[in-house]
Amino acid sequence: MTIAEEQSFRRAAERLHVSQSPLSRQMNDLEEEMGVELFEPDGRGIKLTAAGKVFAERARSILGSVDAAVEEAKEVAGGRLGTVVLGFEPGATFTGALASLVAAFRRRAPRIGLQLIAMSSAEQWVALRDGTIAFAYGNYAATDDALTCMEMTRDRLGMVLAHDHRLARRTKIRLHDLAGERVILEPRRLYPHLHADIIAAARAQDVSLAVISEVPDLEVLLALVAIGDAVSFLPRRTAALVTPMSSVVWRPVVDLDIKLSDVVTWRVKDADTPVVRALIDSAREVRPLLQHDAGLVASAPSGRRRRRQR
Repeated sequence: MTIAEEQSFRRAAERLHVSQSPLSRQMNDLEEEMGVELFEPDGRGIKLTAAGKVFAERARSILGSVDAAVEEAKEVAGGRLGTVVLGFEPGATFTGALASLVAAFRRRAPRIGLQLIAMSSAEQWVALRDGTIAFAYGNYAATDDALTCMEMTRDRLGMVLAHDHRLARRTKIRLHDLAGERVILEPRRLYPHLHADIIAAARAQDVSLAVISEVPDLEVLLALVAIGDAVSFLPRRTAALVTPMSSVVWRPVVDLDIKLSDVVTWRVKDADTPVVRALIDSAREVRPLLQHDAGLVASAPSGRRRRRQR
């Protein structure tokens, strides 16, 4: 390309800071390898042949692509370009918590693509460990030492029931009131600790819950509750957002003391990588707003490993 631009071996050699003879030999080797002549004499200089013009155009494009590839590699290494995969609990979309996190991340890293995959907290831990996802928004604090998390907000678990249910007129409900009621829970395999905590709380009050089914989809669960098929449990904040659209009501259960946490989780070893750092900083940015919306005046310290499970 330099020889073509200078139309002179001497000027090209000076520009490239090499001797003219090695440059001439390299060009002869290239022409011999290709089987075509790229230059021809032109007065006291040289010019591209027809084949040389075509090759020069392609070479210019190739060199431009190489430069672009180098710049893209630098952008990716600096966390300014690429794609990051985030796992999330579907319930986070109802409260707007996930949207707030994504919006903050977009402001920090506008050129990073974000792929979202719905999965339970238990599934998130597996995906984090095997590298399928880089960041997670869930409900459980992981116990794996390879993972660390930060609590975003905390909420109280209560009951959802049809608006015309016999208990709907009460402002407060006790677990004994659920005797004989059909109950729907989220699947034990996805929410083992929540499932166990609800059952244990009922047994502590000598109540045996009649769990008729386990439903993973929140919309389906709410639809079954709305038609009076059963009652279920939801965090207060989630219920406040979905009950106006689903003909169900939320009531506190005075002797059910279960607090639920939203947490973001990532691999310890990834904490200082640019993309994950941008997600962590975005979470720290929106965390006070989420806690304010949830009515929290204080919460657990951030950025450390947490053992408490939902």
